[in-house]
Amino acid sequence: MKQKSEELQQTIAIINGDKASFDKLYTSEYKRALFYVNQYVKDLVIAQDITQDSFLSLWEKRRYIDPELPILPYLYSILKNKTINQLRKLSNDKRVKGELSKKEYRANIRALMDETSDVVIKFQLEEHLGKALRELPEKISDTFFLSRIKGLSYNDISEKKGVSVKVVEYHVTQALKLLKSKLKDFL
Repeated sequence: MKQKSEELQQTIAIINGDKASFDKLYTSEYKRALFYVNQYVKDLVIAQDITQDSFLSLWEKRRYIDPELPILPYLYSILKNKTINQLRKLSNDKRVKGELSKKEYRANIRALMDETSDVVIKFQLEEHLGKALRELPEKISDTFFLSRIKGLSYNDISEKKGVSVKVVEYHVTQALKLLKSKLKDFL
């Protein structure tokens, strides 16, 4: 999967050691990453540690990142592996109270290791996204589709639809706001 120009620039900047680009990625993804990890470990402090450690690993291994591929799947792969390792430790820890907790940790390990869980989450997200897109007003939906799905620039959309670039920007901004509110459970 090829990256968009902005994502590609950010990835290359991170690979080259640009801390500002890494900080931007960290700021935009930290909460989602933390939420993802906490769904499995169910302990906010442990989830914060795993998330921080994962971002640190991403920074330390930045030279091995393929700039042609999106950086987020790489980050989430690190998060997933570190979460599995932590769950293994917790499931074997004698201090973990109760057999139920140990069984829950083991079940979460299996869920993380099972790629079908990723497919289920992706399917649910696509289903909710499709529904949210259908609920957008037609003009906003059309503009958003041309921008984000077809990859047209705002200028191209402006010319194609016979509206100003500001109208295109407004439509895309409105679409993003509406989608963000509709998909808040996934973000």
